[in-house]
Amino acid sequence: MKFLSASLLLLFTNFMCFPTLASASIPYDKFPADPAIMAPDFQLPSLTEDTIRLSDFRGKIVLLNFWATFCAPCRMEMPSLQILSDQYQDSDVVIIAVSLDEGRKRAIKKWITKIGLEFPIALEGETAGDDYEVSSLPVTFIIGKEGQLIGRMLGERKWDSVETRELIETLLSQSERYTP
Repeated sequence: MKFLSASLLLLFTNFMCFPTLASASIPYDKFPADPAIMAPDFQLPSLTEDTIRLSDFRGKIVLLNFWATFCAPCRMEMPSLQILSDQYQDSDVVIIAVSLDEGRKRAIKKWITKIGLEFPIALEGETAGDDYEVSSLPVTFIIGKEGQLIGRMLGERKWDSVETRELIETLLSQSERYTP
């Protein structure tokens, strides 16, 4: 009985604590818009030996996903992240996944290849995880075109859902034009 009561309280709290955009039905934590909180920049190695810098994606909306291979919900949501990435590949939306696995490059690369992920994957993201105060996985941060933090989504998502597309379309329509 105590477990059921605690579970119901947690469920109610989640519904009350996660505001949504008026035109999108996907819940997420919003960051204040004024003054804007800027997303911490990072420079991390990628699976392709390149360096991934968040600042290189200024002018785009970034979905910054923190994950790990030991996290089952993280692995479950990755295929739908790839579908979303494919849908928005020619737009101002980019997905970056930051692995919090330590020293597992070969295992990560094998898994990424098996699943067929093509969006940028950053490795050794512990420092970036600390900068973003990541305390649970998966977690995805929404970063605006100016580099400002817009929101945070906790837990596994179906990124190829209609609700996610509505959210992204709303963000694209609300974002100001970025001029470098």
